[in-house]
Amino acid sequence: MSLYSTLLGFFSFLGYPLSNAAAYLFESIFLLLAASLSLVFMIYLFRKYMARVQLRIGPNRVGKFGLLQLIADVFKLVQKESLFPKNRDDLPYRIAPVMVIIGLMLAFAVIPYGSFFYFGSLTVSDTGVSVILLFAILSIMPIGEVLAGISSRNKYALLGALRAVAKDISFEIPMMISVLAIIMMASARTSAPLSIDSIVVTEVLPYGILQPIGISVFLVAMIARASYSPFDMGESDSELITGFSTEYSGMRFGMFYAGLFGSILLGSFVVSLFYLGGFNGPFSGDLGAVWLGIKALILVIISFTVWLSMPRIRIDKFVNFGWKYLLPLAMINLVISGALTLMTGW
Repeated sequence: MSLYSTLLGFFSFLGYPLSNAAAYLFESIFLLLAASLSLVFMIYLFRKYMARVQLRIGPNRVGKFGLLQLIADVFKLVQKESLFPKNRDDLPYRIAPVMVIIGLMLAFAVIPYGSFFYFGSLTVSDTGVSVILLFAILSIMPIGEVLAGISSRNKYALLGALRAVAKDISFEIPMMISVLAIIMMASARTSAPLSIDSIVVTEVLPYGILQPIGISVFLVAMIARASYSPFDMGESDSELITGFSTEYSGMRFGMFYAGLFGSILLGSFVVSLFYLGGFNGPFSGDLGAVWLGIKALILVIISFTVWLSMPRIRIDKFVNFGWKYLLPLAMINLVISGALTLMTGW
């Protein structure tokens, strides 16, 4: 049973065409609300965690423990005037932040979240090629970053966009090779190795244990993909103001800001699914979504700790790290995984 089938049964009195449309509509609304609230929680958690690390209090004025501070910040961003650079390329300038948010929300729709009591499976879209679909959707977000940097007609924004391109090329190749090792091992145990849900089901022993090199490469690549310290080359504020988002203000800037935290949360979900057993755990038939959430939250805290404790890497060393270290390690992991699959039938 899934959330869709639960909603379909709830609206069954409308007849199949209308109940089907209503189920899809409310499932989409549920996804948007859950993703939006998750981003608000992520920003609140980061600000509180950063404050504790720096011996401060953090948000504490609006609402109990400052819980409503982020809601107030959203209203503030909505009311702020958007300032447009004079020499901008208007259409790509306007759609760039929208592309980032759309790519993020579509990626959340592909994630298999597991089951949660009466609602059943919370997965919105379950296809046999969800691995390919996920990374295809993720490729939309860098396009928005590049468009933002080029269309702003600002030299700092342009340099940020060029750095973002160098980052994506340097780190996505090792990341995809690591995923290929996962698919190869899963193919020995399932007929649908390109389905994220099928990959998680085959994780009797988490792939993170079987592929310690793979999880290390993938985790570093996802940190680089999310563009936070030490890999925030595209937005390095000490050099490029805020990089490709320099000429953005108001809610458009807020979209880029939300995209950063959304990438961290999404990366934590993906690492949990591929390497940590995802929604597998005791009573996963009812608590699968809870197990996935706990694993993702631990990875989020680790990501925040890395962000707050690591210095920024110089751009040439940053690119060399992807090509000279992560790529060979990913290839070694692929060979080891292939040998392990052939010898043990795993």
